[in-house]
Amino acid sequence: MDPHFDGVIFKTHAAEVRRRLSRPFPPFRIVDVRPRAAFEQGHIPGAASADAADLAAGLPPGATEHTEFIVVGAQPEDPAMRPASLALRRHGARRVVELTTGMTDWQRAGYPLEAGGGAAPKAA
Repeated sequence: MDPHFDGVIFKTHAAEVRRRLSRPFPPFRIVDVRPRAAFEQGHIPGAASADAADLAAGLPPGATEHTEFIVVGAQPEDPAMRPASLALRRHGARRVVELTTGMTDWQRAGYPLEAGGGAAPKAA
């Protein structure tokens, strides 16, 4: 973790998130902030459904401040991403990255999707 970047919310693109799926180190979690119904229709493999209200209670189970969080919304610059990113930062997450183009580019690129999903993560 680079101490010069602590506290910054980064931005990334779909190709980089896809690359990260094949390289799980450093540890990261994908947090999908779209409505639950949209999440269940198709989401990035391994993503968890959560919104700012879910994250207000704390980091998702099993995550620490050293976990990198990739926040995904529905469309480019989705306004639902920032409150979720800020909630993660308030609970100590050192590296939060927003998928700038949301699910729009992920789907346009034909990247894999998972359907369905378990319960939304609750804070530990």
